[in-house]
Amino acid sequence: MNKWLKLLISIIISCIGLYYSFSKVNTQDLWVNLSSANIIWLFFGSILLIITVIIRAFRWQIMIKSIESVKINHLFSSIMTGYFGNAVFPFRLGELLRAYSISQASTIQTTTAFGTILTERLIDMLGLISTMFLFIFLYPVSYESSQFMLFAVLITLAGLFCIFLLKNNQSHFFNYLTKFPIFKNMANIVNSIIDGLTSLPDKKDLWKIIFSTITMWFLYYLITWTVNLATGIGLNWIGVGIVLVFTSLAIAIPAAPSAIGTYHAAAIYVLTEMFLFDRLASQSFAVLLHFVGFIPLISIGAFFFISSSVRLKDITK
Repeated sequence: MNKWLKLLISIIISCIGLYYSFSKVNTQDLWVNLSSANIIWLFFGSILLIITVIIRAFRWQIMIKSIESVKINHLFSSIMTGYFGNAVFPFRLGELLRAYSISQASTIQTTTAFGTILTERLIDMLGLISTMFLFIFLYPVSYESSQFMLFAVLITLAGLFCIFLLKNNQSHFFNYLTKFPIFKNMANIVNSIIDGLTSLPDKKDLWKIIFSTITMWFLYYLITWTVNLATGIGLNWIGVGIVLVFTSLAIAIPAAPSAIGTYHAAAIYVLTEMFLFDRLASQSFAVLLHFVGFIPLISIGAFFFISSSVRLKDITK
């Protein structure tokens, strides 16, 4: 599919999400609700979000240890640059920005770094799946929602299975790929990506990956809880988990940068349709949750992007 057509579809999806979320909104009342939110809790949620990035950098350091030992501060800045890219530019360009950024601070190739990021995303999905099963057990969802979640589970498991196969048959796959003229020139690039995909840590470090992933998702839960406290909406602890699951799944849906529209729609759907909250209160909650989840990353990421040597023209090459 043409990339510009993909962009158009993403924008349309975001517009639909925004229409669902805010077609029935009283701007003045919404502003009053937003203005009355507890800033201290929102600030605390933003701090927790930054801590998750530090933990993510630690986890990434463990994942790429077999390739090269990279300092945490370089990994942190690369991740922040990537978040900025995903939040501002289309086509998930942030993942490439992140890979290129770390390649400038180390000897790791951009394609290899990109492979490690793909593996990291699958690990994130495993964390989401675990969180999802926990809260679905506590609060059964609709058939349509469960089918969508099942699809996410199958995609994740299929991805992990492919990594397992590649790790044990990389040389065979590489030799097979070079037989086709169309892929011959890309073979080295693909092989480099596979190197990153299969750069899993030793078994003795695996527990660190598991623990850091669990910690990150626990902090994501607490961040959602801080917005609950800031707005005073009165969502119970199970509801907070359900909102976290649906908004996390919404980020994976093709949409405009920063998951505009889809993120808000997911939060408002859960609050109004599943927990029967007032629409105005739900809209305020969705706006503030999106603010806490994106603005700190965009702001800090912009600083690292501007101060680094990374340029978009380098990525396009």
